[in-house]
Amino acid sequence: MKMIKDTLIVVFALAFVLAAGSFYIKYGDKLKNNDSTALLPNPVKANTSDDKPFSYPSIFQKDPLINILLIGTDTSLERRSNGVYGFNTDATILVSIDTQTKQVLLTSVPRDLWVNGNKINALYILSGWDGLKNAYETITGLEIGGYIMADFDSFRWLVTQIGGVNVEIKNSFTDYSFPNYQDTDIEQVSFTEGSELMTADRALTYARSRKGTNGEGSDLMRAKRQHLILQGIVNSFDNPLNTMAKMDIKEVFEILTKHMSTSLTVDDAIYLWDFYAYRNEYNVRSFVLDDKYLYHPGVYPESTYTAWVFLPRNPTYQDIHDAIKLQLEGKDITEPDISNPSTEQGTETITE
Repeated sequence: MKMIKDTLIVVFALAFVLAAGSFYIKYGDKLKNNDSTALLPNPVKANTSDDKPFSYPSIFQKDPLINILLIGTDTSLERRSNGVYGFNTDATILVSIDTQTKQVLLTSVPRDLWVNGNKINALYILSGWDGLKNAYETITGLEIGGYIMADFDSFRWLVTQIGGVNVEIKNSFTDYSFPNYQDTDIEQVSFTEGSELMTADRALTYARSRKGTNGEGSDLMRAKRQHLILQGIVNSFDNPLNTMAKMDIKEVFEILTKHMSTSLTVDDAIYLWDFYAYRNEYNVRSFVLDDKYLYHPGVYPESTYTAWVFLPRNPTYQDIHDAIKLQLEGKDITEPDISNPSTEQGTETITE
């Protein structure tokens, strides 16, 4: 039976930061007088002469640029019940928040990028968080403060808890061969351009589909849709059906960490919750590494894989570093030069 390998479960991870913000909006005045869970000042405004410097035991205080890697694994209760305990990190999104320029950048790296002697989606299981972190920092040029990791089941749980997620669908498409939940058969699924309040299963289908029509049949387009779901989570968290809306930050942290793995602490959550109240001041950008920065060499001769892999056009990743820096400064990307004859441009996607 074909196992579920193309899940995007990282969406709910962003809610770890945002759930607290929802509580902030509703109960902020009450908490201001609570010494045990005191609200922090806006990080952007905290350095002005009118505000006292704040101090809180969070790793994210040291730098105005916050980077958290959201990781989606290809494991689930059903898969573990079938004796499959290993997994790949098939979906990764780096969330970068620049508190000075007020830019949020969502960066996705294809799961088949060859880096540090392996495909990037295999590095966590082979060398742990440190191995994956090192690879992502090499590719992006950013220092990553922590990760949040979740699986197929966690995603469905989160979307149900918040009462669905409103997604702005950019392109209509139909996938005629989408695998059903049990991976025992295929079914036809369709999405229409416009706003849709998605259930857990519907959102998961939108995030996983990679064989759709209208230009949506690729891993790269799937990554872009995953970014839309992340933004939908942010915009849907004030849903009155959200079961976590009346919890305090520590309760939210406790329940979410029952459904995910993370290197972050409750102190980090308390520090980060301030951003939700100021979310409308931030501009969100989406950056998916595509054939402007990567190419396919065919079956990579330096590996034992029989599948194609991605390689960087610039082995130092400097073009990617520059593109990320520009976007975090609020500027548009300068198109990279892909005329280098030593890098043969291949097809856009990997379908294995």
